[in-house]
Amino acid sequence: MNEPDNISGEELSSAETDNKNKKEKRFSLADTLQFIFLLAVIALIIFIRQMPLFTVDGRSMDHTYADGDLLVGDQKADIKQGDILIIYSDVLSERIVKRCIGLPGDEIKILDNQVYVNGKKLKEDYIAEPMNTEDMTITLSDDEYFVMGDNRNHSTDSRDIGPIPKEKIQAKVMHNLTKEYHITTVHLKWFKQIVIIAATCYIIFTILGSFLFPLFHRREEDEEDTNRSETPDQTK
Repeated sequence: MNEPDNISGEELSSAETDNKNKKEKRFSLADTLQFIFLLAVIALIIFIRQMPLFTVDGRSMDHTYADGDLLVGDQKADIKQGDILIIYSDVLSERIVKRCIGLPGDEIKILDNQVYVNGKKLKEDYIAEPMNTEDMTITLSDDEYFVMGDNRNHSTDSRDIGPIPKEKIQAKVMHNLTKEYHITTVHLKWFKQIVIIAATCYIIFTILGSFLFPLFHRREEDEEDTNRSETPDQTK
């Protein structure tokens, strides 16, 4: 007749400790993954709020930017003459991208197709072709900016819609993601889809963790209790 294996109290305690450690590691890994995902989402939200994205629509900034280029801006950057800005125009009811020509308080004069700021002629190597426009003179107020497209003959800018109030400047362009990193709007759409899928997986995982994992955990504890009750006590 076979005798049951002798299991000491120390061996049983060691087995229970190993099982407990494995469970703690499993749940610790799940918590770590959730924490990393939340950090990534928070970082993405902060980036989007601080560094808005803008897609160039049209040819008004040729040859600096092309139609479809994906730009990233900085909302808190200081604005200087020559900077390229992302602006919301109330007149056009849309966002536009233009170069800053004049700062608050400046006098802007366009004479014989040349631009003068405070009496000094601008050297504009960035324009697509020689400008052909009407003469004008304007003095900016304390919160106004004068902007123009680099493709002067095919741009709707401050010559048509007037100076831009500071509150309508959304960001200063910092990078051209398309030219610098070959990131296009197609990649951006894929990225958004990945974020949505990841968020959905996170929600499902959280629901499973709240309802199913505790159920499995309880079943494992019941099985362990059953195994302990079936194991004869060999201690004396």
